[in-house]
Amino acid sequence: MSGPRSGPPLACSVCGQGFYQDPKVAAAAVVRDPAGRVLLLRRAQRDQAHGRWILPGGHVDRGEEVATAALREVAEETGLIVRLEGLVGVYSYPGNPVVLVVYAALSDGGQPEAGPEALEVRAFAPREIPWHDLGYSSTGHALCDLLGLSSGPAFL
Repeated sequence: MSGPRSGPPLACSVCGQGFYQDPKVAAAAVVRDPAGRVLLLRRAQRDQAHGRWILPGGHVDRGEEVATAALREVAEETGLIVRLEGLVGVYSYPGNPVVLVVYAALSDGGQPEAGPEALEVRAFAPREIPWHDLGYSSTGHALCDLLGLSSGPAFL
């Protein structure tokens, strides 16, 4: 899909050289435990998602592989070492500079612990997911995609 550009590239006021403001890439994982529950965390950082449920994830560092970033972010935010099982989807939204790459992951069943960026970490059976308390649309879209829900809950 492509849409209209938001405008021409920016240009240096001194030399006229054009440059682009590239999007920021982030990686996340829908982590399931052996019982099929989905791991979510309540966001500690003070932004629009503070206190709401999100997927473990974060920004990809320059030069870092996206899959490696997803593994790192899950470990930092939950204390779990997981195995990636494939791509769930790539999510982007108008006016938002973040492109989110979401993987499916499997936990070995270890006990998750909230890292400094999480108020709480909890596993939810699919029927228990707090759809109306998700912090980002991308969390809901990725959960729907992974769980095969063609028409998601009312939050979408």
